Amino acid sequence: MGCKAEGAAQGYTILGGIVLILSALQRIINNMNSPGPGTVEGIMQIVLGIVLLVVVLLAFDACGFVYWKLRRSGALLALFGFIAILIVSWPGITLDILGWLQSLDTLAGFMILIAGLLLLVSK
Repeated sequence: MGCKAEGAAQGYTILGGIVLILSALQRIINNMNSPGPGTVEGIMQIVLGIVLLVVVLLAFDACGFVYWKLRRSGALLALFGFIAILIVSWPGITLDILGWLQSLDTLAGFMILIAGLLLLVSK
């Protein structure tokens, strides 16, 4: 069961990560090309997009798909999933799980969160 759970966790992380990378790039590009990229709101969106890219790359590392700095860790993967959910749901941050399932970006973060929980339970 452990090998299947690790593969499923990697699959969830990769699928959710691809969606989150596209979301982060869209957030960065849209705010770089907006009429007022120097506003506080625009700068905040750009910073959140960059942070989301870093979180997704660390999630890829924590799931064991690549070996860069972190070892395979379900707790870190679940934490990165929760952080991704908080970033993509900004400024209307909600802790409603059903609300997370209604948006593609928060669903992708929820997939990473589930992958982390799956790695935690499988050991």
